[in-house]
Amino acid sequence: MNILIGGTILEKINLLELKKIDTSKVEYTLLNSLRGLTDESHMHLKSIVCAYVINKMQTTMQYPNMETFLEEADLTNNQKEIISQNAFDCWNIITSNLSKFTSFELLAFILFNNPFFGARYGSMSTPSEILDLALSILNIKDTDDVLELCSGKGNFIVEATAKNCASNYTGVELNITEIMIAKLRTSIIKENYNYILHDALDYRLEKKVDKIFANYPFMLRSPAINSYKKQLEETTNLPKDIIRRASSDWLFNLAIMNQLKEGGKAVVLMTYGSTWNNTDEKIRQYFVENGYIESVVSLAPNLFEGTAIPVSLFVLSHNNKSVRLVDAKNLFKNERRKNVLTQDNINDILTMLNNDGELSTTKTTEELSKNEFVLNASRYFEVLPTIENGVEFGTVIKNIARGSQLRASDLDEFKSSTPTNFQYLMLSNINNGVISLDNEDQYLKEIPKKLEKYCVKNNSIVLSKTGMPAFKSAVAQIDDKTKVVANGNLFVIELDEDKANPFYIQAFFASNVGEKILKSIYTGAAIPTITFDKLKKMIIPLPSLKEQENIAQKYAAAIDELILLNRKVEKTKYRMKYIFEEGE
Repeated sequence: MNILIGGTILEKINLLELKKIDTSKVEYTLLNSLRGLTDESHMHLKSIVCAYVINKMQTTMQYPNMETFLEEADLTNNQKEIISQNAFDCWNIITSNLSKFTSFELLAFILFNNPFFGARYGSMSTPSEILDLALSILNIKDTDDVLELCSGKGNFIVEATAKNCASNYTGVELNITEIMIAKLRTSIIKENYNYILHDALDYRLEKKVDKIFANYPFMLRSPAINSYKKQLEETTNLPKDIIRRASSDWLFNLAIMNQLKEGGKAVVLMTYGSTWNNTDEKIRQYFVENGYIESVVSLAPNLFEGTAIPVSLFVLSHNNKSVRLVDAKNLFKNERRKNVLTQDNINDILTMLNNDGELSTTKTTEELSKNEFVLNASRYFEVLPTIENGVEFGTVIKNIARGSQLRASDLDEFKSSTPTNFQYLMLSNINNGVISLDNEDQYLKEIPKKLEKYCVKNNSIVLSKTGMPAFKSAVAQIDDKTKVVANGNLFVIELDEDKANPFYIQAFFASNVGEKILKSIYTGAAIPTITFDKLKKMIIPLPSLKEQENIAQKYAAAIDELILLNRKVEKTKYRMKYIFEEGE
C-alpha cells in the first residue's frame, strides 16, 4: 500500500499501526484554532482538510498562499475542489502548524479521527470494533464488488483497507460534508473507489454486488419514506399492507436485497425494536419466508458514542432455510463513556455465528412463526414456569384501556392547589402493589368530559406499560366520591369478577412466577414495553373462585399491613426531623 508521507511515498505502511497513534494533540490544536471561524457542524471537515494540506506542505517546497498551493501541488481535481471549498480561510492556521505534528500523526488524524461531538449533528460513526466484526463476517475478496449504503465519512473502507480487504468499492451518502471527508480519506489509501451523493434508500447500481454493508439512520421518519413506499407499491409485487406498515429499517433492507447477488452477503445494523415490534412483524415474516436472513446478533447497549440504544447486527443473504440467533448483549468491555467490543468478544460472536450453544440457537421458519417472527435471541432462551390450569388473560378481562396521554401543559392547567375529589394517577404513585394518592400535586380542579373515559374504576388493576426499571401493578381502591384519571404509562384493566378476583390476579403478578411471566411479554432492551395483544394472550393460572378468594384475602391483608407500616415509617421520619430542636 502506497501512502504519501510528508511529500514522499512510503510503501506498505501498516494502517493498523497507524490507527494506534494518539491524535489528541492534532485534534485539540486544530479544533481550537477553528473555533469562531466556522460552526461546530463543519469543524471536523475543516480540521481534516487542514491536516491534509499541512501533510502535503511538509516538504522542502513552500507555497506563499492557497492559490499557489492549489495550482502547483500534486492534487486531483477532487482534492482541489474540497480544499478550495473548506480551507481558503484557514491558510494562517495551516502555516502556523506546519512543524507541530509528524506526518504519521496527521495521517492517523485524517484517517481515523471521529470526534464525539459529531453525534449531535446526526453524524454517528460506526465504532471500529463493529466494523471489524462486520468485515470478518463479510470476508471480502479482491474481486468482490462492494457497496456501502449511508457510507458516512468512509470509516468502513478505511478499516477494510487496513485489513487488506481489497475490492471495487462504491459508497452512497446523502450528506455532502461526510462525502468530502470520505473522499479525502479514501484518496490516501485506495484507488478503486467511488462515492455517490444520493439518497441511499432509492439508489440502484447498474449491476448487483457481492458484498454490502449498511449502518443506516435508525427508524427514519421523513416524507422520503412515504414516497419510497408508494414507489414500492407501484414497482413490486409486495403486499401493500406489508409496505405500508414497515419501518424504514426494513425498507433499507429491501433495497439491499434488491442489489445483492445470489451467493452474496450483507451486514446491516438495526434497532432492537425492529426485531420484535408488532409494526414490522409482517415484513419480518416476508424476509424469513423468502430466506433472506442468515443470522441476527443482539449486541450490547451503549456501543455507539452519543446514544445508549442497543443495536442488532443482521447478516442477509439468499436461500436460507433457518435463522441463527445470537445473544451477545453481555459481551463488552466498559470504558469511560461507552462500551466496546474486545477482540475476544468479536471472536466469541464469530464462533456463535457458526455454532449453536448457550447463547446461540438456530430457528426454523415454523418455530419463528410461533413467536410472531421475533428475531431477538433472548426470546428463545427464556425458560418460563409451567402454568397449571392456565388460561389466556384476555378471557377474564371485561375491559382494558390505556390511560390518558395528557400533555404536561394541559395537566398544569387542570391542577388544583387544594384537595379535591379529582386526582391524577401516575406510575410514580404505585409502589409494592400500593397506590398512594396523597401528594398535593395529584389533585385536579375537575375532570373534563374528554378524560372521563380514562377514569379508573374500583377494583380495576393498573399495570405499567413499560418495564423500566421494573413493571408495577396494583388494585385500585376508589370510593364513589372520587374520580381518578390514569396517565398514558398505565393500562387500566377491568376484570370479569365472576371469573377472576382482582386481588388474586395482583397476587399472581407480584409472585416470582408472575414476575417471570410478565417479564417475558415485555419486549425491547432500552425500554421494555408491552402491547394489548401480548397482555391478552398471556397465560395465567385460574383455579376456582373459592381458591382465588383464599389467596386474595391473604394478599389484601398483607397490603393493609404494608400501608400501616408505611404510615408508621412516615410518622417516625417526621418525628426525627425535630429531635434535634427538642434537645434533651
